[in-house]
This record gives sequence, structure tokens and C-alpha cells, in this order.
Amino acid sequence: MLPSGFNGVRYRLTDNWFEHLDITKFNSRPITYLEIGAFYGANVISVANTYASHPESSLYVIDPWEDYDDYPEYKGQQPHVYSNFLNNINTSGHKDRIHARRGYSHDEIPKFADEFFDMIYIDGNHEPEYVLEDAVLTFRKLKKGGVMIFDDYGWGGPDLTMRGIDGFLNGYHKRVKRIGLKDEQLFVEKLR
Repeated sequence: MLPSGFNGVRYRLTDNWFEHLDITKFNSRPITYLEIGAFYGANVISVANTYASHPESSLYVIDPWEDYDDYPEYKGQQPHVYSNFLNNINTSGHKDRIHARRGYSHDEIPKFADEFFDMIYIDGNHEPEYVLEDAVLTFRKLKKGGVMIFDDYGWGGPDLTMRGIDGFLNGYHKRVKRIGLKDEQLFVEKLR
């Protein structure tokens, strides 16, 4: 699912989604996709090759690509990560369909129209308050019947990502349906 010249770290890709998301529901028509936290671009490229393979699909990513205290393990690496991201997108065959917004999600998400996206993948800052904020802000931007995917549900134990995601699910329990969970990725459908 990734080009042979891909540089950088790749974690779970969209082949992890096939069990819970029928690919034909998405790739047979143009979709609009949003990803919070792009890193080297592996996931967005895999989405472009699968769920958003229709040539009129548009894919957006938001990532600051800068150092911050919550992730000291990447300190000093962000210029390299961003450079590789750009190279990976440029050589992916999808550079005209993938639109990167370099910034923080709380600044960038409100710039999109409500009910704009068919699919949203949240894999930004894993601290619970940021995951909760990303979920609340993007929920308005997701179409009815659209899918939201949370990465690393359970990562870092119950006091990290899971707590933020559960906060969202508890608050929006009348408006979402859990589709399933696979390898710490939680799939949710927007009902209304």
C-alpha cells in the first residue's frame, strides 16, 4: 500500500480497517478525508490507495511538525520528519489530492465547513484532553453516516488516550455508534 521509496516510520495502515469498514462503501465514490497527526504520511498514503482511491477524493492532514513537551522522544527530529513527509507525498502518486495543513488541530479544524468529511482519523497528541478536543471539534465536520477512527485506544494505559476517547463517547453516546475495535483502533459512526 506504500510506494517503494517511502521513507520513515509506518505503523498500522488501512489494511487494519478492512474488518470493520467496507472499502466499497468509500472507494466507489469521491470522499473527503481528514487525518489529525500525519507524521511521515504512511497512513494518509494508504488511505489514498484504498478508501479514497477514487480520483476525485480529497485528503487533508493536520500536523504541526514541531517539537513540543508531550513528545520529548521526537525532539529535534521534526524538520527531518516533515521533509520526509513532503517527499513521501510528492512520490506517492497522490500529491494533488493530499493537502497538508501545518499547524495545531485546534486552530485548523474550525476552518473546515461543518459536515465536510466522510472519514476522520484521529492520531494526534495522545494526551486525553487533546484527543477529546480533536474528537469534539472534528465531530461537527463529519457528515451524518461518516466514520471516525481513533488510533491507540488503550495506548499508555487507561489514563491516556482511552480516557479522552471514552469522554467523547460518553458525551456523544446518543449521536454515535461503535462499529468495532481492532489492534487499538476504535471505529465509530456518526448517527446524527
